[in-house]
Amino acid sequence: MRGNKNRWIAAGLIALLLCAFCLPAAGEEYRELKLGMNGDDIQKFKVAMYWLGYFTTDNLDGNFTRTTQERVKQLQKNNGLEQTGIADAALQELVFSGNAVKTKSAPKPSPVPTPAPTPRPPLDLSGLLPARTEEGFLAKGEEEFVYVDQQEGIWIYLTPSLSIDLRRYEDTSDRKNPVVWFEADIHASPESPMTAYLTQGKKYQGKAYTTPVKLARENHVVLAFADDNFGDRWNAGNKTGVIVRNGQIIGERTFADGKGKFPNLEVLALFDDGSMKTFASDAHTAKEYIDMGAVSTYAFGPILIQDGELSEYMKRSEYYSYHEPRCAIGMIEPYHYYLLVVKGRTSDSNGVYLTWLANNMLQHGVQEGINLDGGGTTAIVFMGQILNWSSVKQLRQTTSITGFGVSDQVPEK
Repeated sequence: MRGNKNRWIAAGLIALLLCAFCLPAAGEEYRELKLGMNGDDIQKFKVAMYWLGYFTTDNLDGNFTRTTQERVKQLQKNNGLEQTGIADAALQELVFSGNAVKTKSAPKPSPVPTPAPTPRPPLDLSGLLPARTEEGFLAKGEEEFVYVDQQEGIWIYLTPSLSIDLRRYEDTSDRKNPVVWFEADIHASPESPMTAYLTQGKKYQGKAYTTPVKLARENHVVLAFADDNFGDRWNAGNKTGVIVRNGQIIGERTFADGKGKFPNLEVLALFDDGSMKTFASDAHTAKEYIDMGAVSTYAFGPILIQDGELSEYMKRSEYYSYHEPRCAIGMIEPYHYYLLVVKGRTSDSNGVYLTWLANNMLQHGVQEGINLDGGGTTAIVFMGQILNWSSVKQLRQTTSITGFGVSDQVPEK
């Protein structure tokens, strides 16, 4: 009995030490924390929840998001409390005391359904693919061509106006930080441009939530990815950044240049000539972007590549240097794009640093590139199938996606 008692005492001391830095200052009262709020106290509370198993990483921000709300409800359920999703003073005191019940059902890494190949020279597919133009397009008059090899990690889609070459890679050289990622080399055209897709509502587009897979299938999108997730900030009452989608102004509240936290809401603008350009968060208004010929603007950041070089942020090794699932898009030349999606929070992939993204894009000749929303939002969908998660149930809901190509072969459900 004495041994068991000592172990319980030791466990309690460890919990208190781990959360000691989370406690508010003497005399400071806990405020009620709920959806849409932000602050250092929320970040400290989320870190304390991490030590109880309700988050899978301690690299947490100070935003009370829908995910935070779901985890708080789980915390309340496991502790026999009403599931309000609101962290009142009593719940915070319970968590910081070290006496809250830990969870056995917290999100855990999930295996991928098929093994991923290691980096290797590109496979010779010349005998499997039809004749193509220099841009990789099919000849005019040809029908669409789809090639999928799930085992080898190859997905190819071709039409006379669009070429998508998507590959999956793996690096296990660092056993503690294995990485699985997807690279898409995309040649688009005025007939098949990069296009944004938003959830539809009675009053607004891009406020309702759905999964990236459902949104991609509803619109028959060939290659889709979760973008800047502006709708989450919009719904929470936070600054969205300067947001234009398919020529429509959606939001303009943004940070002053250099003043924003993560994300800093820097902008990638897609123009009607197929070119892309990165800008500071407050460089232009939405109308100015449209007057310049912008079709869509994406606000997240930081900028990874600007004018063919690493951005200033990417020259700082300490800038948000932690492993996470990531997503980035960039332009090699007008209508020639490079999409990079990295798995994370899974048993086979620990995610990457932002600088890993930037250097990868630089090596592929990207001239302008930006980091989009990552973490649980990260999603890449080909022909209606999610590739970077083993189940649709693992997907975080979003309000928008961006993609290339439309095909009747993409299932609606």
